[in-house]
This record gives sequence, structure tokens and C-alpha cells, in this order.
Amino acid sequence: MPASSFFQTVRGARDTRPLGFIGDARRNHDFRSVTGVNQDPQAKQVTTIAVPAAPDNEEAYSVTIDGVTVTFTTDASATQDELGAGLEGEFNETPGARSKMVASYSASTNVLTLTGVWPGVSSTLSVDGGTGATELGSPTNTTTADTADAIDFGRVVCTDGYVTDEGNPKVFVPTTSKFSAQVVSLTFAGNTASYYSGTVWINGKAYQWGGVVWDTNLDTTCTAIAAAINAVMPTETVIAASVGSGGGVVTLTAEVEGAEFEAVAHASGHADAEATKAYTTGPSRSTSLKRAMVGISVRRLDVENVTVDGDDPAYAANAGVEVCTRGSMIVQRATSETWAWGDDVYVSLASATKGRLYNSASTDRVWIGRDIVAIERSESSTTTDGIGVVRLDMGA
Repeated sequence: MPASSFFQTVRGARDTRPLGFIGDARRNHDFRSVTGVNQDPQAKQVTTIAVPAAPDNEEAYSVTIDGVTVTFTTDASATQDELGAGLEGEFNETPGARSKMVASYSASTNVLTLTGVWPGVSSTLSVDGGTGATELGSPTNTTTADTADAIDFGRVVCTDGYVTDEGNPKVFVPTTSKFSAQVVSLTFAGNTASYYSGTVWINGKAYQWGGVVWDTNLDTTCTAIAAAINAVMPTETVIAASVGSGGGVVTLTAEVEGAEFEAVAHASGHADAEATKAYTTGPSRSTSLKRAMVGISVRRLDVENVTVDGDDPAYAANAGVEVCTRGSMIVQRATSETWAWGDDVYVSLASATKGRLYNSASTDRVWIGRDIVAIERSESSTTTDGIGVVRLDMGA
């Protein structure tokens, strides 16, 4: 909640005071936290320039970066590698160019690659020299410079690895773009009188399907199996599809990126009846928010506002982010929801509400087990600040 709602004037006095700020942690004996580094989705600009196979002899070739021109002149018997290596050397020895990007020439690909020194900083490049087939290739950006997104207080944060040579995890607020869908493949075999059934576990619930009896051939049978699974699965969970082509494969795909599920299939009724399972994609940190989750970002008084005159403190790019891994915290609650002890907890991966907690399923929300995050309570029923209390236990 904003400071304007927390600090009261005489005219704004209330009978019931707010629980506190979003992101406030109860720093008692069982509170635990770790420090992550906010580096997502930052990236350094990468630009490639193709070096001509037969450059002109005694020709001045140049690369200009943000108004600074670097020139290399070929000799009387110019070669591709001579020009590439020469531009690399001249570029890296020119302070005005090297301070922005680093040049590297590959003799195997005949490409001059320029990599930004700092993430989030863009440079404009152009080339000159040669004509037609002897010209340098136009600069092509293969990676666009980007800065890390700010991390608000009281948001779920995840990690996909650690900062190089340091023990701190790289942390980010989860969105659907950060995860791919988990896929499980079920392979069936059988013959007349074969019988198939199974179970899918997701969002803390088990869904049983079957029995499906062998029908004509594998493709027809797998189509019936996929239909049986889809008939019992709610929306925003798992969808089944028959691969066809006689392979006897039915794929199960999470409908929400970041949602983890488990599945098993059984086959009986005939000596040839079989059902096997393979994890095609995941489960891993790239498919499961639960596996990638570190904790919830903590409010700190030493974190500045994003805007000069705003009331919007957030962890800036490359800042140390305190993340609660155990204990009670105040988080933002949708005023349309009423929270109670023991409610299910879902994490939003939608861009507008990323990292926020809810007690109801919806599009782009991933269920988190109460063993990790549990709702303790909502605010007083007489207030509408949009806050609630949750308890974390990430096992740390």
C-alpha cells in the first residue's frame, strides 16, 4: 500500500489502522532471507558484420560507432582474414570505440562480432569501404541491448541461475515468457480387448480418466484416450493430443507456462497392452515456477523510488534484492478476493500483475502448494487497502 494510505492526517484518521506496507516482513526469530541480484532481462548489444571474401587491395575499410570511426587499410595482397583481424585490432585499440563495444573476428565464420561493454546501452554502427562484393556487410544486431526490470516489493521472485563467480542467485519476477510449457508423452501399445486408464495430478488435485477400450488401431485408440483425458481436465490445467502416425503417443501439455504436473497411465486386458511415460519437456526450473521460485521480495527503507516525485519504491537493475524465504509477509491482495486461512495460492504470470498472489485460479496463474506459501489472513473486513498476510517456507 502507498505511504499516502499509511501515514494519516487528522482528517484521514481511521478506526482501524492498516496492517502495514506491501512487502513488510515480520522479522522475528524464524524469519529468513537471501540476497538476489536483479539482472533480468538485461542484455548487451551484439552486432555482426560480414567480412568480404575478396576485399580490395590497399583499400580503407572503416566501422563507425556513435560517431567514432575506426579504419583499417588493406595491403597490396588483401585477404579476408587480414581485413577481419585488422578491423578487430584497430577497433579494440581505439578508446572511443572500445569503451562501448568489444570486437572479435572469427576466421571460421568470417564475421566481425561487436559486443557491448554494458548491458542496456545501445550503439549505432555503420560501415564503409569497398564496392559491391568487396564491401563490408551491413551491421546486423543479433542481440538488442536491454536493461533489467525493476522489482516491486511483495512480489514472488524466481531464479534461473547464479551471478557469475558469485553465490547470489539472479532473480526476476515471473511472467509467462520466462517459462515453457511442461510436456509429458504417454506411449501405448495393445490389441483387441486392451483397456487403458490413468491419472493426472495438477494444482493439488488428482483427475482420473478411463477406461478406454482398444478400438481398431493405435491412432483411433489414442484419439479416444486424448478425448477421455480432456473430458476430465478443467481449463487452464493440461490438454491432451494424439500424435497420430501409428506411434501410439498421446502428449499432455500444461496450458499455463510454469505450471508443473504429473501423470501416469495403466494398460491391461491383453498381453500386448502397454503404457509408458516420458518427460518430453521438463519438469525443471524452465517449466516449473515452483522449482524456480526463491521467495518474495522484501520491503526495505534503503530502496529508492523509481520516479522522483512518485511513491513507487522498487529494486533497480543490478541491485541486491532481499528475498524472504521463511516467515510472514504483507503482500498485495486483489480487493475482489476475500482471503482466509488455508486458501489455495496462485501466482500471476500476467505482465500487468506479475508476481502477485491470488486465492483463485485464472488465466496465466500458477498454483503453488501450501507447503511453500500459505495464506494466513486478510485485512479487516472494514478496510479495503488491498493487503493480506502470507507465510512462506521455502525450506531455507
